[in-house]
Formats: sequence, C-alpha cells, structure tokens
Amino acid sequence: MKRKQYSNEFKMQVVKEALESGNRAAVARRYELHYNV
Repeated sequence: MKRKQYSNEFKMQVVKEALESGNRAAVARRYELHYNV
C-alpha cells in the first residue's frame, strides 16, 4: 500500500492554519489527516 503524498504548498497551508488557530486536531480533522501528521 502506498502512502499518500502531499505537495509542499498543501503542507505549508496546513501548518500555517494549525499555527494560527492553535488547534492542530481541528485542522487535521478538516483535512482528514491524523493529528500527529
């Protein structure tokens, strides 16, 4: 099974949102990611 690959732009967007909101779990749920990712 292959891992899903994300673009650098997507990663930066998710990290930026997580830092701004302070709620990693909510951002992870929004993008259907595990909160540790």
